[in-house]
Amino acid sequence: MKKIFAAIAAAVLLAACNQPYQNPLESLDYDALNAQALEEYLSPVHPGVPGEVPFWNKFATKYIYAPVFEFEQVDGAANYCLSIPSGGESLFVCNNAPVIALSPIWNELPVGWIEATMQATGADGMAVGSPVALKFEKDNPFHGPYEPAPIGYRESAIKAAKALHDSPLGQSWTGGNKPDTTYFYNCYACKIWSGIAQTECFLAREVPEYHDAALAIARNACDGLIAIAQPEGAPLAFFPPTYYYGENNEISTSVLRFNVGKTMFLEATYAANALLDLYDLTKEEKYLDHALGIAKTYQRLQAEDGSWPVKVMFETGEPVNEARCLPADILMLANRLKVKYGVEGFDDMVAKGEKWMWDNTISGFHFDGQFEDVPIEDKVPYQNLTHCTAGDCVEYLMTKPQQTQKDLDACIEIARWAEDQFTRWHSEIEYEADALSAVDSVFSSPFVFEQYHWRNPVDASIAKVANNFMHIYHKTGDLLALAKAKALVDTLVKIQDPETGMMPTLPNSETKFSQDDIWANCVFYSINILMRMHRIATGE
Repeated sequence: MKKIFAAIAAAVLLAACNQPYQNPLESLDYDALNAQALEEYLSPVHPGVPGEVPFWNKFATKYIYAPVFEFEQVDGAANYCLSIPSGGESLFVCNNAPVIALSPIWNELPVGWIEATMQATGADGMAVGSPVALKFEKDNPFHGPYEPAPIGYRESAIKAAKALHDSPLGQSWTGGNKPDTTYFYNCYACKIWSGIAQTECFLAREVPEYHDAALAIARNACDGLIAIAQPEGAPLAFFPPTYYYGENNEISTSVLRFNVGKTMFLEATYAANALLDLYDLTKEEKYLDHALGIAKTYQRLQAEDGSWPVKVMFETGEPVNEARCLPADILMLANRLKVKYGVEGFDDMVAKGEKWMWDNTISGFHFDGQFEDVPIEDKVPYQNLTHCTAGDCVEYLMTKPQQTQKDLDACIEIARWAEDQFTRWHSEIEYEADALSAVDSVFSSPFVFEQYHWRNPVDASIAKVANNFMHIYHKTGDLLALAKAKALVDTLVKIQDPETGMMPTLPNSETKFSQDDIWANCVFYSINILMRMHRIATGE
């Protein structure tokens, strides 16, 4: 009997394998998905619990999902009521505790800015304390389908890589391992030089006629990173600096001036991954060895609680303050070394780092911005949230060797949060509009902005939120997540310069296709996400 069942199973598997691949993007039922989205928007995103889980939305101004607001306890209050004017009357939501969810009335509220008032009352129904005013934006819900990509995802990715390669920025690396100091963003060595190298490695793999030229640029950029890195034995051994001033300090900006002698601790991971990409192509041991040296420095400098600092002094490794970095990129580097290259010895570091990340970041949604071009001092928790650190958590949890249900549940909630706070499915705000605008300055393609303090579309932000949704789709089969990812990735293709293929970092900038506004690391990230959607569409 067992042999019979085994034969039947084998026949079913063979039949499935012989079936042509069905592109899931071509059979999305948008009527059903739009209805599903509206239903899901009634469920608040990671609401706080007074005294247990902090409320992350202290500085939030827009919502797609019904929010939950926390108010201060009022002496003598028996009830707390939030009133919102709507259509000549008021809608009310009340609770006997100073926590109010808008789920009961969310679908009745119009899209746009909403002014609300909370008034506490006593047991007799009389007002207690002063009214509290609230103002927030109810943002447009997902409503597909959106205008599709004009060309294929792989074609778009290759065009973007070729455009960066052929640009003056890319070609400036053909003469050696010194950067073009007339290009402003070369001051961010770890991000920009690594982005150049990784994009060239991609081009060398995917386009045979570019192989030799792309490989030469990748090698020069990586050799440049190694040349400016700290030597073995230094406190930050093998780390290239975040900030590069030029050999004669010819790059001088306000960003560099307030970071003299400092470096962002996390950003050496960019260099390590670029070196590993180049090693994959060349098998030259010096690139693997240097990346391993970076990982061992991270291991050596991990605090007992599993954490690392955000910013340190480049010569001494001493933290500039008490702020701790979100360590997902460090943990992913360690996992890459183990899974792909068989390097052992980082398991304890990863376990301690992951525990710290759960306890200090994920549990309370402390996804605070940690960017190299803004100070990290004088920021209170939740003041400048970003989907970037959140998306890094998703990437780590969904790509580590084994996932748990807890990991998946957290990633689903983080994906909802990144959509809620940073995604625009549709915008009528003029300064957010782009050349893609339809009539009346309406931005007709979805986009994502980077952080609370930079509320403008960014290509890598669009890609990162799309990546969240693709992870959810792959783990759960949720077609709404896939539809959201498709809408965002299609935007990447549409913002691309149709002639040169340049992928703009700032899609609504007047100089969006100028190399002066291109962050190479963002281009590379967008290329990766385009290729991921290509694989979904084709089954490759």
